[in-house]
Amino acid sequence: MLKISIDRAKAGMILAQDVINEAGIVVVPAGKELTDSLISKLSRMNIDVVYIEGEKALPPKEVVFSELEKRFQKINDNPTLLVKQALKEHLEEMYK
Repeated sequence: MLKISIDRAKAGMILAQDVINEAGIVVVPAGKELTDSLISKLSRMNIDVVYIEGEKALPPKEVVFSELEKRFQKINDNPTLLVKQALKEHLEEMYK
């Protein structure tokens, strides 16, 4: 299952999870094939992300974390280090 922004959704993709609006109502059930019309409607309903079937090949976790460390190696100010920590936490979630 992949989480993608509605802007990246394409006709033909299959929803892996129900799409739920702000009121908690299922507006499109899991298993439904996306169409251009449906994607437009979801966007107008302020649906930001959808979960679609499939898997994304991620680079090895070690490579990603090594690159993150390289990019932040010269940084020592607190606000930027907080960004680094947030990125690490996000990446950890991606690799679960």
